[in-house]
Amino acid sequence: MIFIAYSQVSEEKLNNSLGMPEYSYYFVLRGFLPVLRELGQVVLVSDPEKEVDAIYDDCLKRGEECVFISFSPPNKSAVGLRCPTVSVFAWEFDRIPDEVWDGNHKNDWRNVFADHGRTITLSRYSADAVRKAMGQDFPVASIPVPVWDDFAAFISEHHAFQNAQMELTFRGNIIDSRNYAITSDSFEIKNSFDGFCFNPFPGGTIRMGFSLSDDFHVYLGGFYEPESWGTWSRIENPWILLPFKLAGEVRIKLSLSGYEQNANREISISLGRDEKKIKIAGGLAETDLLFHLDQPENVLKFSDLDLTPVPGARDSRSMGVGLHYLELSADAGQSGKIQQTVSGDSLRHVSLEGVVYTSVFNPGDDRKNWIDLVKAFCAAFQEVEDATLVLKMTHHSVSSFLGRLHFMYQQMWPFKCRIIALHGYLDGAEYEKLIAATSFYVNAARCEGLCLPLMEFMSCGKPAIAPCHTSLADYVEESSTLIVQSGVEPAIWPHDPRELFRALKYRIDWESLMNAYRQSYDIVKNKPDVYRGMAEAARLKMKEYSSVDAVTKQLKTFFNLK
Repeated sequence: MIFIAYSQVSEEKLNNSLGMPEYSYYFVLRGFLPVLRELGQVVLVSDPEKEVDAIYDDCLKRGEECVFISFSPPNKSAVGLRCPTVSVFAWEFDRIPDEVWDGNHKNDWRNVFADHGRTITLSRYSADAVRKAMGQDFPVASIPVPVWDDFAAFISEHHAFQNAQMELTFRGNIIDSRNYAITSDSFEIKNSFDGFCFNPFPGGTIRMGFSLSDDFHVYLGGFYEPESWGTWSRIENPWILLPFKLAGEVRIKLSLSGYEQNANREISISLGRDEKKIKIAGGLAETDLLFHLDQPENVLKFSDLDLTPVPGARDSRSMGVGLHYLELSADAGQSGKIQQTVSGDSLRHVSLEGVVYTSVFNPGDDRKNWIDLVKAFCAAFQEVEDATLVLKMTHHSVSSFLGRLHFMYQQMWPFKCRIIALHGYLDGAEYEKLIAATSFYVNAARCEGLCLPLMEFMSCGKPAIAPCHTSLADYVEESSTLIVQSGVEPAIWPHDPRELFRALKYRIDWESLMNAYRQSYDIVKNKPDVYRGMAEAARLKMKEYSSVDAVTKQLKTFFNLK
């Protein structure tokens, strides 16, 4: 049997595809490859419309069976090919798209399935959704990604039931709550270069807008949520985290406004050790500043603002300076100097110890519900210093989560627990260290198509905190998981621009999530036998559910192979 396989995201495009809707399909393809290679010959293609039928025709001439497996959502899969085609897809809703929009008949997945004649989903929940639309006799198989064998040796190498201190090393950003000085009226980064890994400024001029429609407001510290024009500061010493490493001569143009008593007031603006005094007007006005930096800097700080409440003011919030936009300019030649000055500092280190909770997700995907995950953690462990939540962010841009995380740090203060976001690439060895340091994996999603990270952690003997809905119901059990309660609510199909309620998702019971955190902490600290039992149950369930042997048997049945 010849298996022609395709995923829109390839290994070469992986780093630039983080956070894209089809990003996870590369890992689904990669997971199935060893099994497919056991069953036959695999040919990877990059352009199905041009390549598949030519390969199929050659197979016909040689008398070989051939099938095209498209690891893609059905609406992104090729139709009308001569080669038999199967789409392998993840789906997390009770109803598949069964309507045409934008004139694209593939948006009605029934048309795609009718063309292909059969399909493979990654969960029983999505298989049931297909049968509801196509009829109970339609050939659809529920086959998970084979994960368990990749981590079968983990316990012997890492002593999975012991949560020891671990140091991770990787290239990327570490946003650690303990790297901030937070009080009721201040929010400061203790040392910006400890955690952030920004590229040298490429030269020229860039403009950073801070309105509701701009992405750059996420780099602000101590400001209110953005408005249509820009945003107001809320603390005495607000700052802007410039998303580049800067050195040498740097010109910054700011569009600023002083609120009430700050109008025409002299304030200080500093970048590193270079400080400038300016007067800010009562309405938006531009000011040009030239900084000379003798070492790398990337935090622009404001000080000497007056936040004294103004009687009868039209806005009762504590406000100092209004910020509309910033323009950053430097000569292209500065890049070389900066690179020499900060060469090699992109390698980051983080030490994990105590009771560690981990979740891996795309922060741009609202279905992951990571805001509730963080808030419940902080509420559960406000007074607990040795509880740490690690958020491994799978998105190419730090702006997808940084502003919201900064604002939550401020909203939730005071808290003694630790919250860390890791944004960057963890290679296989470092990823296993993260798993080894983890006590419980946490999932608070509203719906899931499979959740590969949870399966990987469970394969390594890590128990979970998670709901038991959608695809999670295939392997989340009380023996290995503290189950978070949930209930249904209306949902849209995520790729439907009409945003019509056509399906269901699950609303997480926030109190149940908080209580699961507290219960899990007690288990780790005081009930080692219970923890070991949950860990072993997780491993055994994954072996039964997602081993190569289990998946091979299902694929043989689906493709009628001996």
